Amino acid sequence: MENKTDFLANVFDWIGITFEKFNPAAFRFLSAFLPYLTPLPVAVMTSNSASQFLGFSKTMSGVFVFALEGMGLWFTSLLVDSVVDWIKSKNKKSFFIVLLFGFVVSIYVYILVSLNVTLERAVGDVSEELSSVITLLCFLPLLSGIGNGYYKLQLEERYKREKKDEEARHAEKENLLENNDYKLKRLALRQGINIFSPDAEESESFAKVSHDRPRDWRKLRPTLSNEDLIYLANASASELSTIAKEHGITLRTAQTWRGNARGELGLSGE
Repeated sequence: MENKTDFLANVFDWIGITFEKFNPAAFRFLSAFLPYLTPLPVAVMTSNSASQFLGFSKTMSGVFVFALEGMGLWFTSLLVDSVVDWIKSKNKKSFFIVLLFGFVVSIYVYILVSLNVTLERAVGDVSEELSSVITLLCFLPLLSGIGNGYYKLQLEERYKREKKDEEARHAEKENLLENNDYKLKRLALRQGINIFSPDAEESESFAKVSHDRPRDWRKLRPTLSNEDLIYLANASASELSTIAKEHGITLRTAQTWRGNARGELGLSGE
């Protein structure tokens, strides 16, 4: 008996887990599919009535119905977008856009209902009950269109979050590569390896900038990149003279800068 109970418990657990995984996918499917499915009954009815009463060909009736139902889905999505924008911004101008699209959607629903009821009356005997049914059918695409508009906004927000996360990961990777390069150069300096060739140009981000840096080391340090720090720590006497001239400081100050840079890198002596 206990084994049967355990078996049933495992079966129910499996069913629960399956539906938990199925529900999000099912809701995504319905959100994307229903806005295109719910207009079909009204579209078929409008197409048949337009062909009989207006003398449209099947092709022209299809174009007419596609344009009519497409406008409903489009403006309903715009209405949802404007409502969300207004909630986020709480701006009176944004609320005017909500009113505008709300008015447009209301006019569209009125036209859709009136058009279908009038066409059905023109091509056949329509009772009050059928008119009510046609009216209710015309509201179904509106409801599904609102759901589709909100779903679209969720997709856009998820895309923005994923893009932001990707940019953050890329920045972290770049920072890691930069730190690794800095550590390698720092290690090379500690081992007495000159990472700058005799013919190498001066650091553009440091030596080529004149009179723009503070002379006090505590204020200067935040403006220095890793490359600047390594260049300064490895500067020769002639390069110190150039730095002093370019920055309008004394040679002694330039030597102090180099000493501070070497101390920060863990190098001995000036």
